[in-house]
Amino acid sequence: MNKPILITAFDPFGGREYNPAEKLLGTLPEDGIKKLTLPTSYSRAPELLRAAVKDFSPAAVVCTGLASGRSAISLEFAALNIKDADVPDNDGERASGENVVPGAPNALFTDLDLAPFARIIRDAGIPCRVSYHAGTFVCNCVYYHLLSLGIPGVFIHIPDDETSAPSPGAPRLLLEDSARAVLVFTRELRKKIR
Repeated sequence: MNKPILITAFDPFGGREYNPAEKLLGTLPEDGIKKLTLPTSYSRAPELLRAAVKDFSPAAVVCTGLASGRSAISLEFAALNIKDADVPDNDGERASGENVVPGAPNALFTDLDLAPFARIIRDAGIPCRVSYHAGTFVCNCVYYHLLSLGIPGVFIHIPDDETSAPSPGAPRLLLEDSARAVLVFTRELRKKIR
């Protein structure tokens, strides 16, 4: 039996009532996939991710999160060893330049060649690009921990959807297109890790 691919998302944060990444997670099929909603918490999210990796022994991990203001799917190449954000996490922690892991490397990089994945997603009619780091909020913190685990992994940022966009003219992407992008990525990833 093939090992599953673990796909994660975050709960709402920053006063939002809704997180499209979490909703996307609920739309994905169950076959060959394990799903996990993580709290938007610098301390709790990495612990839960590590526990899930131990429990499920996945072949790979795909973490997803919201990048408001973007209009395309973003495949993140690197995670930075820094926590810094204007807003607190859901536990009230406000980071201002601390390391994710003190004494660890300044950045970690996925071993996956993301350009072919981005091309395949674009060929499916969905805007997609490679982004070179996952920011400095909880998404990046989780990605840094994921990349330290030694299993294939990536972080995918999705745009706001038709419901969550903060204003009528704000960049957005239909939730169904974001979900399709994650499925296309997961299908291609499965081929590469067999």
